[in-house]
Amino acid sequence: MNLSYNALGYLVIFLPLTMLLYQLVRQKYRWIVLLVASLVFFGIWSTWLIAYCLVTVGITFFIGRKLGSMKKAPEGVDKKLFKKQKRRILTLGIVLNLGVLLALKYTNFFASGLFGLLQKSFTPLTILVPIGISYYTLQLVSYLADINSGKIEPVQNYFHLLLFATFFPTLVEGPIARYSEIGNPLLEGNAIKQENVIVGFERILWGMFKKVAIADHMAPVVTAIFDRYTTTGGLVLLGGIFCTIQLYMDFSGSIDIAIGSAKVFGITLPENFTQPFFAKGASDFWHRWHITLGTFFRDYIFYPVSLSKPIMKLTKWSKKHLGKAVAKYIGPMIALLCVWISNGLWHGPQWNYILYGLYYFVLIFAELLLEKPVENLCKRLHISQEGVGYRIFRFIKLLIIVVVGETVFATSSWDQIVTMFTSLFTNFNWSSAWNTIPYLGMDAWDYITVAIAFVIVVIVDILKEIRFPIRKTFESKPIVIRWSMLYLVIFYIIFFGAYGPGYDIIKMMYAGF
Repeated sequence: MNLSYNALGYLVIFLPLTMLLYQLVRQKYRWIVLLVASLVFFGIWSTWLIAYCLVTVGITFFIGRKLGSMKKAPEGVDKKLFKKQKRRILTLGIVLNLGVLLALKYTNFFASGLFGLLQKSFTPLTILVPIGISYYTLQLVSYLADINSGKIEPVQNYFHLLLFATFFPTLVEGPIARYSEIGNPLLEGNAIKQENVIVGFERILWGMFKKVAIADHMAPVVTAIFDRYTTTGGLVLLGGIFCTIQLYMDFSGSIDIAIGSAKVFGITLPENFTQPFFAKGASDFWHRWHITLGTFFRDYIFYPVSLSKPIMKLTKWSKKHLGKAVAKYIGPMIALLCVWISNGLWHGPQWNYILYGLYYFVLIFAELLLEKPVENLCKRLHISQEGVGYRIFRFIKLLIIVVVGETVFATSSWDQIVTMFTSLFTNFNWSSAWNTIPYLGMDAWDYITVAIAFVIVVIVDILKEIRFPIRKTFESKPIVIRWSMLYLVIFYIIFFGAYGPGYDIIKMMYAGF
């Protein structure tokens, strides 16, 4: 059975059956239904590879309980020594979790690099990786870190932690949730309520609209351009734009389905997107795009690194020898570099992902350095940063930044990156690109239906950005109008969605990370 969030097996069989069983059993056993459903979901995706998750959750469970028992040093025990011991236990838990992730996903990547430096041949190992390992690993790391900081208490039941790690709406693409956000709601077993079902299925429907009616339609075109037309500048530009739209619609649509699925059971997952294309710059973009990954890196890498003793010592030395102006950027720069290398590596063992991370590191650090000078320049020139002209300039700049980034993200090699960006300046022929467009996998009707769906999503995002009460307005309409609108979306997905040969194999893009 295909259990992609947009598959009929998930929407028509798996989710309704889970809801039925959940509602039938007594409240105190409902969390078990969610756990069994999650393990079945995991098993269908990854079969016996679920064993990796079972083991790492077990390790995390015992280390979490140990950390929870070490709230303060016993009488007669040196406090500094006690803190060191506690830190070592936390480090052990994090290293073991990340060690499994690194061993499974990155062994071939690092080994090939090492063998390349030694000028020796390397035959990649066949290593099977369970679905969702990048997501549940970060959730388990955050669980241990939050116990250590006293934000949460450790769970006393292994299976409670297993449910948190494997909850099926978050397993494949996130969002990356904290135990403080969903731990207790998962275990409460509250009955399914009509309002939650309505809100949940409306969110699922909206996610399906974005993924099936837009992203999946565009997938063949993007694939064709990146595979066969990397030397045609006009098509490369089109491919970068289409790739950006496809990725946003696919990822945000899948997250909508995940959030809607959890909402049906009364569980509110954290939002992962808040209109990212209305951001003021690269930094703000990442405050709105893949939010839960960004906040994880902020809380568990940026702050710990920037406040660590070595960085504090380096900052103090820099202040003495290089001046305050330089010293204040040393800590943030190093911490930011660690964040963006981690971000690149998290996406996968490929150099284009690392380059993608470094690309945003440079841009965001440049924004940090130029923030005050740009503000002062605008004041001197009497340019309002909230004026229409400046906001249009800022929007165009952001689009260029994002499209370039997603083009790098979608490439498969350094040679392809060089070829594509070189062609933008040496072989940009728009008429040739225009003549090729009809043969890329979409006909005129496909472009029209995708364009209509795209405009609808843009309008909804604009309304959200200006904080228009969409749901309140929708719910205030007569039931005939509400159901007519919902059926219109359903029919649009059915009649104009991407199905059949060439589309059946399209999966969620972020499921592989």
